[in-house]
Amino acid sequence: MDAQKILSKADEIESARQAARKGAIGPLATILAERKQLEAALAETEAPYRKAYTTAEAAGWSGAELSQLGADAPEPSRRARGKQTAGRSRSASRAEGLPQSPVNA
Repeated sequence: MDAQKILSKADEIESARQAARKGAIGPLATILAERKQLEAALAETEAPYRKAYTTAEAAGWSGAELSQLGADAPEPSRRARGKQTAGRSRSASRAEGLPQSPVNA
């Protein structure tokens, strides 16, 4: 077999390998896109679900009763942390509220 035939055969092998890889990723890409859409739709229901669950509890439904109906207690809401300015730490801002003791008194 001459060099040209060997290179041609290598190209055929590589082309078949690439085609198999592309064929295998197609179904995963489809399912992944669907999962991302469903996750986004589920995330959109979190706030209304939390509100409805809280309303049901306020109306007298216990967590156990709601659980029997298939309603899971909602995850606690996550609040965004406030940004701190450079050079100011939490301890420094807390210390501002404390009374200052006189120096050299």
